[in-house]
Formats: sequence, structure tokens, C-alpha cells
Amino acid sequence: MENKGLTLVELLISVSIFGILAIILIGIFVAALNAQASVLQNQEILGQASYALEYMDRSIRMALRDDAAGACSGADKNYNTASGIVFLAFDAMAGDYRCKRFYLEDNKIKEQKSIDKTAANFGAGVELTSSKVRVNGLIFSVLGDVLDVSQPQVTILINMESNNRRLVPLPSMVIQTSVSQRNLNISD
Repeated sequence: MENKGLTLVELLISVSIFGILAIILIGIFVAALNAQASVLQNQEILGQASYALEYMDRSIRMALRDDAAGACSGADKNYNTASGIVFLAFDAMAGDYRCKRFYLEDNKIKEQKSIDKTAANFGAGVELTSSKVRVNGLIFSVLGDVLDVSQPQVTILINMESNNRRLVPLPSMVIQTSVSQRNLNISD
């Protein structure tokens, strides 16, 4: 008598091997999806940090020294405040310089523009970063220009992380750049 079927033991072994292979393949697939999500979040962080840095860089490069009274930066000409940086920036639409401020609020980098050269007329803050990222730190360090004898240099440090709580650990980056004014404050 010929046996054309499978025994129960052969069937259990083949189902077990198939199950183990399926679990391994699902694990690899999930790991690949998590790696792709992490890469996409890192790209989002880098893209938003690059945009914010380039935008601030352009404004700071076109900056002008504040007047003697310090109408924009204050009487002590302290461009770097606890909440951000304040300076005179060129406004192409107006064709003149306006007081501008970059600062951190609600884990977003924001910008405020004045309608004139004073800090008294700031408008509402405009977000430079979206809610897809969380900015944990924004530090400006201004070197020079304290006594109006040296060229100012601004170092910007941004600490960002993903706002996607699904990923563990959260993708994050710390990016730093230094900027100096394009129109040099050099007297003969």
C-alpha cells in the first residue's frame, strides 16, 4: 500500500518552520520600516535646520550697526538677549533697514520684524520651523562690536529633535554655524 499523504509529524514540522521564517521576515520588515522612518525624520530635521540657519544667516550678513542710542538693540547695544538676537536687518521690500529679532518660543524658531528701526514696533512672531520638529535650544553668541572697534561675528547653535514620538530613540541634531556681517565695519 502506497502512502501519498503527509503524516501529522511532517505537517507540524513544516508549519513550525514556515512560522519561524515568517516571524523572522516580519521582524526584518519592521526593522527596515523603523530605519526608514528614522532616516526620514533626520532629513526633516536637517531640512528645517538648514532653512532656519540660511534664513537667519542671510539677515545677519546684511545687518547694519545700530545707531548711537541703540534704538533697536538697546542702550547697551546688547544684540544677544536671553530670548534671542536683535539687530538692524535690511528689508528689501521697504528698501531700508528695520529692527529684527530671532528667538525661541514654544519649541519653534520665530522671527519678529519692526516697521521701523526701533524695537518698540515689533509685529507678531512668524514661525521659521514647523511642528514636525521640536527646537530644544537656540543660542546666539555675538563676538566683537562691543566697543564699535571690531567686526561682529555671530555663532548660532540649534538643538532640534523629531516631534514623532513613535520613534525610540528620537532622532535629534545639534547644528552650529558662524556668520559675519557682509558690510564690514572698518574705518580707515
